[in-house]
Amino acid sequence: MQDWQREIVVIKKPDGSPVTLTDAAAERIITDILKDMSPLPIVAEEAMHEGPAPSIEGTPFWLVDALDGTRDFIRGGKDFTVNIALIDNGAPVFGIIHAPAHARTWWAAKDQGAYRIIGHDTVRIQMRAMPEDGYHLLAGKQASQPGVLSDYLGAYTVANTQPRASALKFCLIAEGSADVYPRKGNTYEWDTAAGDIIVREAGGMVIDLETKKPIVYGKANSNFENGGFIAGSRHAFKNITPA
Repeated sequence: MQDWQREIVVIKKPDGSPVTLTDAAAERIITDILKDMSPLPIVAEEAMHEGPAPSIEGTPFWLVDALDGTRDFIRGGKDFTVNIALIDNGAPVFGIIHAPAHARTWWAAKDQGAYRIIGHDTVRIQMRAMPEDGYHLLAGKQASQPGVLSDYLGAYTVANTQPRASALKFCLIAEGSADVYPRKGNTYEWDTAAGDIIVREAGGMVIDLETKKPIVYGKANSNFENGGFIAGSRHAFKNITPA
């Protein structure tokens, strides 16, 4: 937050996406704390661009995205987040997303529910029933096209579409502020894991667009890359069985 809305040096990664010195500094703070509290390996976004991933074979591991929504951070927006997840046996079992500019935190643990923290107040969150006026989407133009959604939602009506940045969209779905979050194109596991468990524990699913099954985590052989996905309430999906 010391760097937010100030002049920022932007560097281009090999894939063309932007990164700032804040990304790396925040990642060092988080990974140092995780190393002190846990012996488990850590897969962190910026470290992955600098060298090989640690061995995760046969062990739970941490996934860290210290600054998700870098583009929004660069332009002075508020929707950037900090994402931390614990992966076990191919699935997230704990996740936390903090939105510093919104001063809100969401977290969830397997079979323990999902929660939102504002100040000193913690409340359990749950996905809402589908509104009568139609689905409220958090998505860009490509992901909200009917051809992307119809296989998963069946016949549906879109009440409105709102563009938002970063993993914050998972949290808004989980707390009942919107209904469906589709995403086309490739992502990485650190982008989705924390939001995935928060959505699951709030009564939803995050489904891989290609397999029509939950995202599998720990794909070290493919550099922890995901395909597209759709997140929403279990009541929204048609012909999709919860894992």
